[in-house]
Amino acid sequence: MNFKSNPASAAEAREEIRTYLANELEANPADIQTKVIYNTELPWVDGRKQQCYLVEWSVANGSDGVALAGPYTYTLPDVSQAEAKRLGSLHEWRQQLLNLYAGCELAAQARMKQALVDVYDPNRTKQLLEALQNPAAPRFAVRCSLREFIRIGTDEYYIFNGDWVHNPNFSYSPTFGFKPRKEDPTLKLPVEQENIQIKPHKFLTPVPPVGADGAYPGEATGFIMVKNGQVVDASCSAWARSVVDKVAMFYFLGKEIGPFAITLQG
Repeated sequence: MNFKSNPASAAEAREEIRTYLANELEANPADIQTKVIYNTELPWVDGRKQQCYLVEWSVANGSDGVALAGPYTYTLPDVSQAEAKRLGSLHEWRQQLLNLYAGCELAAQARMKQALVDVYDPNRTKQLLEALQNPAAPRFAVRCSLREFIRIGTDEYYIFNGDWVHNPNFSYSPTFGFKPRKEDPTLKLPVEQENIQIKPHKFLTPVPPVGADGAYPGEATGFIMVKNGQVVDASCSAWARSVVDKVAMFYFLGKEIGPFAITLQG
């Protein structure tokens, strides 16, 4: 990541990304192709309007991606051009990338300016894990473990590995919400959670029983976002989820406190 003044033109943005990638990838600049695909002035994370350029790049060896030139220079090395376009329609995936880069800058600035941003409280984290995995709740996490943590100011952001199981021992209605069907609604799970099958089911709808195939109603999300102890549901499509999973913390920060609204269609 390189903080600097904004490029003054698309040509400068292309050259900036080429120079940046030549250093990062130890590649010959002549082997790097760049193309500006979007540019706009945006209210950035520093509160000022900044000119931002999204630049597609490819290297002769076959790797490619979409970089940002503007308030700083960066590319998400794990997200290819094809994967970036899974993030939504034409305007959506460009907007999503800008949010991801905003989230990346928020994380970088916090780490430079604030001590111990990546150090979580083990007791509080243990309590969160226990609450997420409570099998007596209407929805609870399986295959759950801590992946990432960061503190921005006084706000705490967690990314947990995990998938949701919707407890069939509860009924649901829009009027009364979730009601236990039995005195003890605890759902018994197999010891080996890695083998749990999850059948797609939307939360806040009547919960069906466990199917004859042994699959539990729920959502195979892969990651769970928690801000200040509260679950924040990710509204990304199944097509986009595998991409977001790679950069979940940046997505989370950009979604919650970045300068742009995120709207994804399911």
